Amino acid sequence: MLIKSTPDRYDKLQILGGMAASDDILTAGKADRGGHSLSGKFAAGSIGSGRNRVAYSDPRKNPAPGIYKASLPNGKKINLMRVMFTDFCKMDCAYCPNSIYVPRKRYAFKREELADTFAELHQRLAVDGLFLSSGIAGDGTKTTQRMVETVEIIRKKHGFRGYIHLKVMPGASRELVERAHRLGSRLSVNIETPEPDMMRRISPHKDLQKDILDPMAWINDLTRETSGGAVGQATQFVVGAADESDRQIYHRVDQMYTDWNLKRVYYPPFRPARHTPMEEKPPVHAGREHRLYQMDWLRRVYNFASYEIDLAFDHGGFLSLEQDPKTVIAMENLDAFPIDLNAASRDQLLRIPGIGPVSAGRILENRRRHSIDNWRDLQAMGVVRKRAWPYVVFPGQRPPSGKQLRLDLFGEASDRRAAEAAGVTLPPPKSGKLSSIMEPPATYNAGGTYDGHECIPGSRGAMCAGCPINPASAS
Repeated sequence: MLIKSTPDRYDKLQILGGMAASDDILTAGKADRGGHSLSGKFAAGSIGSGRNRVAYSDPRKNPAPGIYKASLPNGKKINLMRVMFTDFCKMDCAYCPNSIYVPRKRYAFKREELADTFAELHQRLAVDGLFLSSGIAGDGTKTTQRMVETVEIIRKKHGFRGYIHLKVMPGASRELVERAHRLGSRLSVNIETPEPDMMRRISPHKDLQKDILDPMAWINDLTRETSGGAVGQATQFVVGAADESDRQIYHRVDQMYTDWNLKRVYYPPFRPARHTPMEEKPPVHAGREHRLYQMDWLRRVYNFASYEIDLAFDHGGFLSLEQDPKTVIAMENLDAFPIDLNAASRDQLLRIPGIGPVSAGRILENRRRHSIDNWRDLQAMGVVRKRAWPYVVFPGQRPPSGKQLRLDLFGEASDRRAAEAAGVTLPPPKSGKLSSIMEPPATYNAGGTYDGHECIPGSRGAMCAGCPINPASAS
């Protein structure tokens, strides 16, 4: 019986492709319904499931070992070969499953071996691009050099001109960063934590300024000064690993977007890994990751100013898990509301909860033909009525006053703030709304019906649009 003792390149692809999935720098797309277009060692499902499933893999995103379905800005999907050059790593990152603390067998590709594997997958139409990461074997410069030489083989020997996302290892030299910039379509350096003292706590061998921020600044300079190379860079944090606040993360993100024009920042939450010093540290709530992406969207897409986003943080520097940042900002800035939908600029529309870039554009387009005067049209444009109604005004829509919006009828918000200030953790409220005044109003219909709501003077029903007992309507 023949016993194979040395893994071939397909075994390495399955192992190192699974380990690369712990890198969240790509946005995931859904797998095909069948996902069985490949055969043999590349058959879908060979990633495994249950006890045999490769670590950090997700069959919905990884239809085959080393193949990852990434989403493009236009909504289409692209298959990338996502793999680590090696999972050897000399770093002592206290949270990382590839760190020196983890006792397991390690693997590494040879340069030609990895380049030929990618070329084969590309020729078989299995992948359209490459995402190449690595552990740090030796030092950042040597590891980056091996990765750059691999990409050179793919570009020159195999003639590939498509998308390559290349990781730059912490501590890489300026010369190698320049070579990586010439060869890659996009580069990235993982920042992991916002402040140098936090980096020293979770990874004593790394110097945040020298090993990470300096290479990011070099990439920015090369992108601005030269043409024909990488078109931008991205980075990611490990949220919660260093017990940083959301405000500290935002301040670093704002600096990177402002100074270096980053394409994206990613916020994977900390998850404990076995055998690491942080094995017993509890995982970060998934809601925090979601709120950070919403905050990032406000900064990057909605162009909110820093002083506006600062309103979203509580006294401890964290985003609310109960309300999205845009709603919190609106509640803290009620003097700017309500906004007249028939006169508002695009920037003003984007400040309204429940209205995004697409629905704001539709409102502006429809205003050229007719005035905005009913919720049915607004909802068809994509406006979320239950979130937007307290902040907008148009014919037939009468929002509550700022004093009513600030009213906490049951004292829930003040009780929670007092408990948080005292360090007491409370369970989530039964409702995310501060008070019943935030619920959508009933609508008066011809014939005396109120959409199931009994309209009583002095209650919420007294504000119904067109209601005969509403003083504004009666006048």
